[in-house]
Amino acid sequence: MKSTPKTLLFLNTLSKEQLIDFTDYSLNVDSTPLIETEALSFDKSLLDTNIPWVFTSQTAVDVIAGLPLSKKIYAIGQKTASKLSNAIIPNISTAKELAKIIIENKEKKVIFICGDKRRDDLPEILKSFYIEVKEVHVYQTINLNKTVNLHAIDGLAFMSPSAVYSLAQNGGFNNLPCFAIGPTTAQALKDKGQQCIISKATTAKSLVETAKNYFK
Repeated sequence: MKSTPKTLLFLNTLSKEQLIDFTDYSLNVDSTPLIETEALSFDKSLLDTNIPWVFTSQTAVDVIAGLPLSKKIYAIGQKTASKLSNAIIPNISTAKELAKIIIENKEKKVIFICGDKRRDDLPEILKSFYIEVKEVHVYQTINLNKTVNLHAIDGLAFMSPSAVYSLAQNGGFNNLPCFAIGPTTAQALKDKGQQCIISKATTAKSLVETAKNYFK
């Protein structure tokens, strides 16, 4: 007798194409986004291409798409870096590891292109080494304040800390196994008292594969 497939719920947005791709994973994959992002108006002259730029968010990269890029760019996350051909990235996708590279390269000033709810880790580390951090907020993250029905859900997948914080405020985790796209999101889950499993790569596909292996 065949066992019923487990259901993995993403709390971030998945495209229709991704949901179709995941139908072959012997795992039901669904998406109920708890947050949305919205581009902000910003002064493009603040993005000095002679100063190194720093990205920790794919959304920030998408917002500035089409603008002339800095001669030197630092980024974390495979998806984020894939859109920046010249990006310098750490082997481990964390703000701490990215900060190490920036410090080792003896940067004096960087432009941190981010959202309005970015984590403090990166700027605090850099400032502690007397590196000037100029922040340019190019998008805002909006908590949709939705309560999610977790009945019949077997696992939760998170692709951003903001989704973690939103679920914590709107019903909680229901003692379900949690899967994180990377160390930063995993830390947000830990901050909320949740154990989690981190995917090998910072992609939605890797998250699904991680959950599939967990439920075997």
